[in-house]
Amino acid sequence: MQRVLLSFLLLATAQVLSNEAAPQYGRYEPIGSGKVVIVEWGTPDGQQRLMQSRYKNDYVQLATHFQPQVNPLYCGVASSVIVLNSMRLTKGMAPSQQNLEVTRPEALGGGNITYPAYSQLTFLNEATEKVKPRAVIELKNTDNENSRIDPGLTLLDLKGVLETYDINVSMHYADALLPEGVAKFRAVVKQAMQDNDHYVLVNFNGNAYGAPTKGHISPVAAYHDATDSVLILDVAGYKNPWYWVPVEQLYQAMHTKDGDNYRGYLVVSDTI
Repeated sequence: MQRVLLSFLLLATAQVLSNEAAPQYGRYEPIGSGKVVIVEWGTPDGQQRLMQSRYKNDYVQLATHFQPQVNPLYCGVASSVIVLNSMRLTKGMAPSQQNLEVTRPEALGGGNITYPAYSQLTFLNEATEKVKPRAVIELKNTDNENSRIDPGLTLLDLKGVLETYDINVSMHYADALLPEGVAKFRAVVKQAMQDNDHYVLVNFNGNAYGAPTKGHISPVAAYHDATDSVLILDVAGYKNPWYWVPVEQLYQAMHTKDGDNYRGYLVVSDTI
């Protein structure tokens, strides 16, 4: 019975991952109203929103250190690395990643060429292993019938792994109904986008507003008053570019279940 259940879970997970990879690059679907609500940031409208925005301090920092996820399950890892580098790299507080250092031959003076920046390749480590094993995150633990099938990072997982890096993390499940939940989220975003110390990471089901991502995590970089929309620096660079989405639609996409809990958002700041 357990083997049958494991086979079913693996098949279901494979189907989900397969379905997520199917949409064509940059193709957005209309929502219930029959309207496509996503606006790519590189379009004239998208660029105008960014220029007009009064809430974009995070954009300047996040865009500098942006990197797309290196595999389909690393949206949370990529988002975390972007934020960590935004907070610490320019301050000289990012440690060299020893596994990425290059040994210089004696003919060139010897020693190591350091890599003082956070990387998706080294983000998961002994400390994060205690929060969620890398094998589970990467779906490489399916060799026996007792395997835990839970790839990627949930909102709670993401909070836990970030805290291993000595980061202040405030977690907010999007469990409140509209309009209360939308109003609170909007206020949090506007506050964070106006200072240089706080960042917002959102966990959402992109299919809810026509994006080609299902359960997904990415940073928010700016807010535009006139259209009541936020700029998502989508780390799924193999699926679509960055885009603007209305706050209400994004909140509804967070107001979806991921296992037993709702999705939602994290507000993070540094302790260093």
